[in-house]
Amino acid sequence: MVSADEQVRADWSRYFERLGLRTLRCVGPQATCPLLAHTGGVARCALHEQADFAIYQDSVVTPLAMLKLIRHRRTLPIAFAKDRVSEIGEHAPVIMSLASDAHEDGCIGLPQDRIGR
Repeated sequence: MVSADEQVRADWSRYFERLGLRTLRCVGPQATCPLLAHTGGVARCALHEQADFAIYQDSVVTPLAMLKLIRHRRTLPIAFAKDRVSEIGEHAPVIMSLASDAHEDGCIGLPQDRIGR
């Protein structure tokens, strides 16, 4: 769970924990991010190494940071989500796109056969 907003991180974590998932939290790329600061070789993120997937709040990821995350050799799928606030004021993620090496081209977004469905 990556968001600069403490309340968003807490609510998103509760959202996934209600689904039975364990969550880890990160303040985002504004902090010293080993994946974004690294310029050569293989960068490592301790949280990525413990996770099955990562969800970044899109408002904390600059276009350059998104490009670096997409191009980085990933060990897990990375989702980019918008924040939705419910009528009771609780934050929930809305996944907008996914970067995953599961796609043969490693692209971000929906597979071509799913576009428009």
